[in-house]
Formats: sequence, C-alpha cells, structure tokens
Amino acid sequence: MKLLRSLGRAVLALMTIVGAGDMANAQEGLGAFMPHDGGTITTAWANAYGPDAESWIRFANTRPDSFDINYSSSRGTVAVRRIYVADRMNARTLVLGYSAKMPLVIPGTTTLGTSAAVLEELRSTGQAASNLVYNEAMATMTGGFTLVEKAQMSVNLDGNPINVPVVHAKGSFKDGRQSAVGDFYFLDNRNNPMLLLYSIQFRGERAPRSERYVLVTPSADERARMEQALAARKAYTTYGIHFDFDKATIRNSSVPLLKQIAIALRNNPLWTLSITGHTDSIGDKSYNLKLSKARAESVKARLIKLGVDPGRLSTAGAGAGEPVATNKTLQGRALNRRVVLARTDR
Repeated sequence: MKLLRSLGRAVLALMTIVGAGDMANAQEGLGAFMPHDGGTITTAWANAYGPDAESWIRFANTRPDSFDINYSSSRGTVAVRRIYVADRMNARTLVLGYSAKMPLVIPGTTTLGTSAAVLEELRSTGQAASNLVYNEAMATMTGGFTLVEKAQMSVNLDGNPINVPVVHAKGSFKDGRQSAVGDFYFLDNRNNPMLLLYSIQFRGERAPRSERYVLVTPSADERARMEQALAARKAYTTYGIHFDFDKATIRNSSVPLLKQIAIALRNNPLWTLSITGHTDSIGDKSYNLKLSKARAESVKARLIKLGVDPGRLSTAGAGAGEPVATNKTLQGRALNRRVVLARTDR
C-alpha cells in the first residue's frame, strides 16, 4: 500500500474567511497565512524513502465557504483538493497528505492543519480527540492530541523571518494495522490552525516523516518587487522557480514567474542579468555544484524561449557554497535551495 510522503494578502479574499475580530492578527502578519487566491506555501519534508524534498501549495477559487489547493511536489505528485470552511471549523479528521487518487472533496476532514474545534479544545482542556487519514486508500487511525506547550515559531514570510504563535501537541493514533506517534505544531489562530511542523513515526518505518512550512508567499505581483530590487542594483532571490527532485527540469508551476522575469527584462531593455543556482549541502560537493549550474542554465533556456535575448543572460552555479541559512534543518536547507538574479550591466 503506497504511503503518502507529503502533507504538502489579498484583503478582500482575507475578509471572506477571517472575521472582523481577527483582523488584528492580519495586521501582525498572520493575514498572509490565510488562504487567498495566488497565495503560495512552500514546505520541506523528509522521510525514510529519500533525501529532502519540497512541496508547493497554491490557493485558488477562494470563496466564502471554500477554497481549492493546487498541490505539487518535487517528487512528482500533483493533486487538487477542495476544502470547506465549515470543516475547518468543526472536523476532527486530519488528512496527512495529497494524491491524485484521492477525491477532490473529502467531507468532514481538514488538510492544512486541524480545525478550530480541536484547537480550542486543546487550549482549554489540554486534550482533543482526532483521527488521521494516512494514505491514498483513505485508511484512518483514531486517536488524539495532548497539549505540550504554547510557543513561538519562525516562518519565512515573503523573504522575511517572522515569529508566529503555535500550539505544540503530542499526537497518538492507531487502527488494526498501523499506529503512529508524533509532534505537531499548529498555528495558534482558530480561523487558520495550520500544521506548520510535524514529525510522526509510523510503526515499521525506519525514520519519522517530517514536514515544515518554510516560506509563505502572498499573492502580490512578484515582478514589482523584483524590478524594485534590480533597479537598486541589488540581487533578487526567488524561491518561486521549482525543479523536479534532484534534477534541473523546471516544473510547470514556475512558468508564471518566468514570464514575469521576461516582462521585467522587456520593460528594462538595457539590463543584463546573471542567474545563479544554489543548493543545500546534502550530497557530494561537486555534484551539487554541477546541479546548481544546470538549473541556472535551465532558467536561461526558458527565458530565451520567452523572447529574451541570450546575450543579456549569463549563468553560474554556487552549489552549497553560499548558504543563507543552516544546512542542519529542513527549513534551512529549503531556504538554501534558491535562484538568485543580479544585474550585470554597468
């Protein structure tokens, strides 16, 4: 039985889901976490089946009663899930993962995290019953959460680390065939109790499955931010160009951003641009350097197809030689896997 390997600022969209009493949270930065059209979450995950991988959750079709998740991962999984706000308020079953074989709608469940009812019960009593769907066959374990502590966690919001309040709980689940125990960190916001980090050990598996939110990107036009940075002759780091796992193949989810880069170059005809790929430190140093160069070349090739003059583009690979975060954590390694754009015209 195939086990799933991933859980994976628009104000108007925000207000369709968040009550007026929670707008203070939005002003503190939590509003960008709310599902809204074009908003994207990047996660990093690991398990016994291979090295780190990444997933991307992009929100679409946001309505007062529901929203869609367009999910893809560097391991090749592509899926769509529709979530109902009513379930996010009251459901007690968490679906831990995505698969194209699973239904678009899974009534009575949550996906991004737990529900408001479970969170409030944890806050008030220290315990909350919950079920866990753990594979694409919809196998379900019963169990629950026990409150450990209320704490703070750092999440990268649009390129800037911020601390958000979290509820840390222990989870224990079992059925006739399987059991699992783990740690779960939920965003402490009843309207949006996202599962920001978990590590869960299943019986019979050599290592726990772990996943962490590493980057939340609101839906604002990235080209404006990029042009502003490049106009000031600053390097621009993007995490929006996605590649297949351990390859230089660009995923289709990256096309909108690549088009934005091409438009920026068209709007600024005197600019020339360097494209530098970066990796984490997992694996052989020379292999990572080669992979980072190949990824930069892939970006260049796509931009050329979009009409950019090849003479305006140069490429380089830095491998793991220029980290922006520690390579000892899932979050740090994900932040180190990036593409950096910089102007080379004088």
